[in-house]
Amino acid sequence: MPIIMGGVVILLQLTVIFHALKTGRPYWWIFIIMGFPVMGCVIYFIIEVLPGSRSERNLKKIGNDIIKAVNPDREMKRKAEELAICGSVENKLQLAEELVERGMFDEAIQLYQSAREGQYLYAPDLLYGFARARFFNAEYLEARKLLGELQEHAPRYYVQEVALMKARAAAKFGDRSTARAEIESLLETFVGLEARYRYAELLYEDGQAARAKAELERVIDHAKRFKVSAEERVWAKLARQGLAAMSSAA
Repeated sequence: MPIIMGGVVILLQLTVIFHALKTGRPYWWIFIIMGFPVMGCVIYFIIEVLPGSRSERNLKKIGNDIIKAVNPDREMKRKAEELAICGSVENKLQLAEELVERGMFDEAIQLYQSAREGQYLYAPDLLYGFARARFFNAEYLEARKLLGELQEHAPRYYVQEVALMKARAAAKFGDRSTARAEIESLLETFVGLEARYRYAELLYEDGQAARAKAELERVIDHAKRFKVSAEERVWAKLARQGLAAMSSAA
């Protein structure tokens, strides 16, 4: 029986590869189909053969994750080629975002800087992306200035996320009192657990271990009592790790 199933899988792979080559699909599909025999064929079928399927969104995400693993530079090259063809602000921002995700902050900063002109000088997406690039590049004062401009010119744009990053930037360049005050003002209104986790992190760094522990426990308790998303569970996991590290250090 296993031999028969193996033969069926191989036949399926060959059939799908033949279809990919015959219809001019990108060659990297071959690596996906061969590397992930059954799932690769399913992903190919959903993405290339049955667009609009009910399961397309989830499977396409899985497929894109696999493609990134096989060819991690693919998306960046595509966006770079689009920018070379058309140097629009939109193309600059898309490539800059990809560069930030890949940790190429200096290159992203150059693109954001070149895009800041005319009507885009205070464009919210540009300012926020530019601030993130500066922040991750350890240019905290510059990041805070950009976030201040964003708050002034687009006060309703990702209000909580912008305020939290601005407070974190203050902490990073040494203005701890401002950082604590700004995060404290967010605790009662911030949607999600990140602000409280960041507050605990700040307290611990300032030598207030007991208060930091109490805040981490509140993060964990909230995640236990309420149904939270996968993204929020990340903060609860980090809080548990933080408590464990504090216990072992005591």
